[in-house]
Amino acid sequence: MNAKTLIYSTALLYAVSTLHYLLYLVTKKEKLAIVGLYAARFGFLTNLAAVAVLLNFSGSGVLFTPKGAFLLLSISVVSVFLFFSTKHKLSLSGAFLMPWASIFAILSSFSSGIPKEQLPVGAVGLIHIITAFLGYSAFIFSAVLSIIYLIFDKHLRKKKFSIFFHKLPSLSLVESVVYHSITVGFFFITVSMFAGAVWSQKLFGTYWSWHPKQIMTLITWFVYAGIIHLYLYGNWKGKRLCQLSIAGLILIVINFAGINLLSRDIHSFKG
Repeated sequence: MNAKTLIYSTALLYAVSTLHYLLYLVTKKEKLAIVGLYAARFGFLTNLAAVAVLLNFSGSGVLFTPKGAFLLLSISVVSVFLFFSTKHKLSLSGAFLMPWASIFAILSSFSSGIPKEQLPVGAVGLIHIITAFLGYSAFIFSAVLSIIYLIFDKHLRKKKFSIFFHKLPSLSLVESVVYHSITVGFFFITVSMFAGAVWSQKLFGTYWSWHPKQIMTLITWFVYAGIIHLYLYGNWKGKRLCQLSIAGLILIVINFAGINLLSRDIHSFKG
């Protein structure tokens, strides 16, 4: 099975998962969520196979193309979603996360996968890239849960119960998962930064070059370090934590879309 077929299969499975989770939102049928979960799991497997096939036939340079980048982003989002939703029974989050995984997989299927130049990635480079995507995805997950938290907190205060209110776990659980997903993202971003510095030294002979990507990643690291500090020692919990998490997502969008997709250097995803 070639990479194109695997990517199409992934996009289809993620779309099936998305449909079932959206239907789950407006019904009381738990079976719909179960189907959505299994479609996401099978999609994860085909997504993983697609990445492996791309790397095998196109080399590590494919990770610097839109096809490789969107494929990595889709599997990272689903990985984080499957971990937290399975551990904490957060089926509701599937209706908000799986549409993004579907979009990323579809974008990958229509994007170029031919790199303009080959870079010696190696083990350190792979660690840098993969942990960066996992970190981004964990932060995205925390922001999505934060939106869910704020919506239902508002409904509770107004005693306004939506048609899918019965699917909401306790707000304290959502807050806890928001915090833990931020710490997971912070861990991966930290590993990515150190691996990136080592990789940069191997490629260019320097650990730091004041590249916009490096600067933006460092700013992101300090912002999320601040969020964790405020949660632990500043009593910024509940709504405040969620608002900070959503604000942090803006940095992720600038970091990824503003630099990786628009720049034309080593951090560019250009096919």
